[in-house]
Amino acid sequence: MRKWLMRWLSEFVPVRLERRQGRYGTLELALEHGQLVVNSLHANQSFGSLHRIWQACFRDIGIEHTPPGHVLLLGYGGGSVARILRTELGLSCSITAVENDPLMVEWARTHFGLDKIDDLTLLEMDAVQALATLPQAFDLVIVDLFVELDVAPGATHPDFLNHLRNKVLPGGTLLFNTITHDAPSTVLSARIGEQLRLCFGSVTERRYDGDNVMFIAR
Repeated sequence: MRKWLMRWLSEFVPVRLERRQGRYGTLELALEHGQLVVNSLHANQSFGSLHRIWQACFRDIGIEHTPPGHVLLLGYGGGSVARILRTELGLSCSITAVENDPLMVEWARTHFGLDKIDDLTLLEMDAVQALATLPQAFDLVIVDLFVELDVAPGATHPDFLNHLRNKVLPGGTLLFNTITHDAPSTVLSARIGEQLRLCFGSVTERRYDGDNVMFIAR
């Protein structure tokens, strides 16, 4: 099918280009409204609704007025956050990103220009292990770790949440994304918020796109 026709069709229905098995489940590369996106079976993973959520979140925290110098991104995906920071907002911060799904890394490289992003270091490893081994702290730490609609199990452990405090520089910010799609995930999101409040002086939350609850900790 010709590219122009697929893009036209994607204005009305998603057009799947590829479906493969990732480390944590099935992933799809698709066109939606003319935009190349990465989806799992039940959620957008990059460049769709999740991209818009991060755009709104960065706008709400006023990131352009207090741009971070060093960013830690746990859960790179296809690269939505990196593109927003670099291309859309024009920020020159260094980015250390962690992604543990080889298929995500492959697609980020072949379809979303991973290797063209300046001053970005990608660690292909488990985020919990990365957090324990990284020696430095950051102005902005972003946690976007999911298995389908649920926060990845390792990212919900109190030890992981406590360790996040040590990775945020004084005056810095933590953004922790959760989804409240059912009763257990709603309870888990609230528990994450409670644990973060034990570690940080200020924790607020904002809801995006109905089910996404973002914790903003400082």
